[in-house]
Amino acid sequence: MMKNSIQTGCPLIPVLLLACAVTLLAGCNLQSYDSPEGYELGKPQKSQLGKVLNEISGISYNPNDSSLLAISDSKKKVFEINLKRLRLRDYSNEIIGPDQDIEDIVNLEDSIYILSSKGQIYEYVMGSSDSAIIKSYMLNAIGKNDFESLYYDSAARGLVILCKSCAADKGKQQRSAYRFDLNTKQFDTTALYFISTADVKKMMKDDDAKFDPSAAAINPIDKKLYILSSAGNLLVIADSNGKPISGYNLNPDDHPQAEGIAFAPNGDMYITNEGKYGTPTLQIFKYKGKTKNK
Repeated sequence: MMKNSIQTGCPLIPVLLLACAVTLLAGCNLQSYDSPEGYELGKPQKSQLGKVLNEISGISYNPNDSSLLAISDSKKKVFEINLKRLRLRDYSNEIIGPDQDIEDIVNLEDSIYILSSKGQIYEYVMGSSDSAIIKSYMLNAIGKNDFESLYYDSAARGLVILCKSCAADKGKQQRSAYRFDLNTKQFDTTALYFISTADVKKMMKDDDAKFDPSAAAINPIDKKLYILSSAGNLLVIADSNGKPISGYNLNPDDHPQAEGIAFAPNGDMYITNEGKYGTPTLQIFKYKGKTKNK
């Protein structure tokens, strides 16, 4: 399981947050950014991930050892980020063919599920041979489709994938969501729900707001769906039926290309960014608890 580790034992590099008082020297963004209850988006704990994860495209929390499992577009394997020691190591050898663009990951019980951009889910059973993909499942959808978001919803009893751009949504101001039933190991024949991009724009008070889901996860504290849109630098919070509840602008200096989101059981939120202008980063947002008198 640990062969050919590129970054074995290599520590992630803490990044100092410069004060806005040195704006002229550091180019600090002076815009203020609101935050969801319990979090401070303007005060991330930031670490560099190293070039091996330059195209990090998805993360999932691993409760077995309180780490993050990560995938990268350019690497056909699963990596593990040790959150206590801030170290990166290989979690598996190659498990995905070179012709697939892998976009997101969910760690669930004894299996790891990996999403390709075409809407195909790969199931990798932990403990099997390093190169084994046990099964793969393809969404039967007409036309050209692009997916980047996969999350587990216990209430829906399955995995859910979100369209970034799908043929069925063209001209309808919506993003479709499709459920994968973990019992039957089949996709539903119809969409689970639709997210209105018009509602997102109205909520953000921005007619030009771009909402193209790049990652999603359910917060274990408030049970809401948190959706990243790298295009537009947005964090949108929705209910389980995809109805937008609140939205937040992400600082592009901290989130140049937000492609991964995950939560710890205590509510801590993790967001990863591809190395669009330099190095890929991991942002940690500690859960502060609910505001009193609410």
